[in-house]
Amino acid sequence: MTRDKIVIKHHDYALKTDVVDAEVSAYAVAKSMDQDQFAELLDTYTNVMRNDYKHGFDIGCKLRSAHRTIQRSIIVLLVGVISGLSEQLRTDLRNEQAIKLAKQIRELYENVGAGPMV
Repeated sequence: MTRDKIVIKHHDYALKTDVVDAEVSAYAVAKSMDQDQFAELLDTYTNVMRNDYKHGFDIGCKLRSAHRTIQRSIIVLLVGVISGLSEQLRTDLRNEQAIKLAKQIRELYENVGAGPMV
């Protein structure tokens, strides 16, 4: 398996092991998804995997080797996701602080931005 491949697998409870179903190119998956599918993937990934700050930080560290223009694009995309979440009108105790943070991040982006695309 290489870094640009996604291995699709399931757990076989009878064999007590993971079984590989397919291997696909990350590029092919990314090119095939629309915004709705990406949102569903992000929602599901966050739900089934670790979803804490440390996990996100580790992902950010792995992206340090990405092309500088791609790094900017990733940051702008994720700030856009955060900004979109910040506009919801109803919160509860589970997400109230996160939405407050999202509003602050949106305000910071609107005031500072991420610099011009080079």
